[in-house]
Amino acid sequence: MLVSDIVRHNARFFGEQDAVVVPGGTTHSWSELDVRTNRFAHALLGLGLVKGDRIAVFAPNCGEYVEFFFATAKSGIIGAATNIRLAPYEISSYLAYVEPQAVLVHAELARAARAWLPDVPTVRHVIGFGGDHGFDLDLEDLLGRARADDPAVPVHEEDTYQLGATSGTTGIPKAAVLTHRNALAAMLNWLAELPIPERGTGLQCIPYFFNPGGPAGLHPVLMKGGRTVVPPAFDPAEFPRLVQEYGVTNTIIVPTMVQMVVGQPGIERYDMSSLRGIISGGSPYVLDVLRRAREMIGDVFFPLYGMAESYSCGAVLRPENQFTEGTEEQVRRLSTVGKPNVLIRLRVVGPAGDDVPHDGRTSGEIWLSGDSISPGYFRMDEETRSSREGEWFKTGDVAVVDTEGFITIVDRLKDMIITGGINVFSVEVERVLQGHPDVEQAAVIGVPHETWGEAIHAVVRRRPGSAVTEDELMAFAAERLSGYKKPRSVEFLEQLPMSATGKILKKDLRGRHDGLPGQTEHAGA
Repeated sequence: MLVSDIVRHNARFFGEQDAVVVPGGTTHSWSELDVRTNRFAHALLGLGLVKGDRIAVFAPNCGEYVEFFFATAKSGIIGAATNIRLAPYEISSYLAYVEPQAVLVHAELARAARAWLPDVPTVRHVIGFGGDHGFDLDLEDLLGRARADDPAVPVHEEDTYQLGATSGTTGIPKAAVLTHRNALAAMLNWLAELPIPERGTGLQCIPYFFNPGGPAGLHPVLMKGGRTVVPPAFDPAEFPRLVQEYGVTNTIIVPTMVQMVVGQPGIERYDMSSLRGIISGGSPYVLDVLRRAREMIGDVFFPLYGMAESYSCGAVLRPENQFTEGTEEQVRRLSTVGKPNVLIRLRVVGPAGDDVPHDGRTSGEIWLSGDSISPGYFRMDEETRSSREGEWFKTGDVAVVDTEGFITIVDRLKDMIITGGINVFSVEVERVLQGHPDVEQAAVIGVPHETWGEAIHAVVRRRPGSAVTEDELMAFAAERLSGYKKPRSVEFLEQLPMSATGKILKKDLRGRHDGLPGQTEHAGA
C-alpha cells in the first residue's frame, strides 16, 4: 500500500464527503481531491521533474499542503517541507543540501522566499499560489492545463516519499528519509492508539512542515474517510470555536498550545465534547495544566515521544496512566513518556550495549525499531551509520525505566552538562525550577567555565506578573538539588526560542554564551 492509495480509496468509497475544509475558504471532497492531486502530479512531471527529484514547499498551513503530500506520493517526486520560521540563511543552507528542483511558495511568503532563493542554485521552477505572488508559474494555472487521470508512476513502499527535517535543536536540520512504508506504519501506529471514528474530523493545529505527510499532517483520521479542517495558523482563542463548529474528533497540539487554550477566558461556553483523542508532544505536561485540560476537555490526551526519524512514533502515556491526583508514584508518571507504541520496539541501552535494569535509576540511550523508522539521512552516509546499530535507531535521548516499564527521559546526550567532571542531566534541574510557582518555562544549559569546564546556567521565563529574582530561584533549587547540580546563574527572557514542535532551542541559548569568559566560583559548592 502507498500513501497515494488513501486518496484513491476514499475517492471511491467517500467520494462526495468532505476531505479538506479551509474555514472561510474552499472545501474539497475526496473525489475533487483525487482529481486535483492527479493534475498536480501531472503538472510537476510536465515541468520535467521525474521520480526521485525533490520539490520544496514554503507555505503556512493551507489546503494546498494536503494536495502537495498526495501529489508527491502519486508522482514519486520527493517532498521537502520547509520550516518557514527559520532565518533565510538557515533555509538556504538546508535546501542547498536537499537540492530541490522546484519550490512551491505561498503568496504570503513570496517576499521572504526571494531572500533565500538565489542561494539554492538547483531550483529551476518556482510555483506560486494563494494570491498575487509575482512568480512566473502559478499553481492553479498549471492544474487547469494538466491531465486529470492518475499519473500511474511506478512507486513502491520502499521509495522515498518525503524528507523530514530534524528539529534542528542542535544545529542545521538533517533530512530524514521517509518512505511510504514509514508513513503508513506511523499512521497505523496512531490508528491503533487513538479512538478515531469513521469519517471523523481532524483539526490541523501544528505546522505541516513538522512530520510532513505523516500522522501529524495526513492525520490518521483521513485513513478512515474523515476530513481535515485547516486554519492558516493556530489561534488559542479560535480553537474551542472550531472544535464546536466542526465537531472535531482528533487533533495534534503541543503542551504549550494546550496551556494557551485552557487559559482562554470564556472557554467554558464552548462544547468540546466531540473530541476523542489529542496527540501532544514536544515537552512534558505541567501537572496543573494537564489537570485543568482534563477537567475542561476530557481524558483525551495522548502525550507522545517521537522524532522526525521515527515519524513521531516511539512511546505514549495513555490516558489510563495519567494521574493528576493519587499516590506520589501515580502522579510521577506524568513526567514519563509512558510505554512504547504498539508497533514500536524500544530499548534503553547502557554503555556496554545491554538493556539497563528497570530500576528507575540506571540510565541509558533509547533505541527504536519498527516500520515507521527512517532508513537513514539523505546523502549523509556517516551520520546514518553512526545513528544505527543493526536494525536499531539510536535516538540520542537518555532515559531510565521504572519497575512498571514507564520510561522517563532524563536528557539528550548532547544536552548533558559536565561540570567538574561530573555528569548533570539538565532535565532534572529544569523540573525543579519548573516546580516554582513563578516559573512559566525553564531551560538549563552548560556555559563555558574556566575552572570547571561547564557551569550550570538556567534560562527562565517568568509567569505573567511575577517578579521572582535570580537569588530566589537559586535558593529554591539549592533546597532541592545536590550542590553540584545547582544553577550558578539565572537569566530571564520574555520568550524562550522554540522549535515548531514546542521544544526549547537550546542551541540558540548556548549561542548567547559561546566564548564568554567563565565565572570562577566553585561549581560543586
